[in-house]
Amino acid sequence: MSESPGPERTTRSGRFFDRFTEPIAGMARDKIGQVEDKVRASVQAEIDVVSRAVRAKAVEVRPSALAFAAAALLTVLGAALLLGGAVVGLAHVVWLWLSFILVGVAVILLAAAFAAWGRSHLPQPARLAPPAPDPVIEEQVHPWAD
Repeated sequence: MSESPGPERTTRSGRFFDRFTEPIAGMARDKIGQVEDKVRASVQAEIDVVSRAVRAKAVEVRPSALAFAAAALLTVLGAALLLGGAVVGLAHVVWLWLSFILVGVAVILLAAAFAAWGRSHLPQPARLAPPAPDPVIEEQVHPWAD
């Protein structure tokens, strides 16, 4: 029967191997630390380049974006005035409350038509079809099957 090594034997062998492995482990830790620092620095440099490019593009596009926002706001205000004019004009023919309802329903139907048209023109997602069965290979029967 074998005996397990005593505590003094494991500490002696552990100390013996530590003399060889500790310098190697220290060098490995240093090299890994250097690689981590290089990777961190290169990732940070890439992030800095991208952020500078995005900032430059944002400064370049800012006037156009503000002009489009102003155009959208004025378009909404113009559409509201046109709808108000339609309500007032229709109020001469029917009651005022009914003219609001009729114009509101017409606007909602127009919005629904635009939404349906936009949905129908969306690109179809790519669907993966299961592979077609090989026509040469027929049903495989187990050799021991009856």
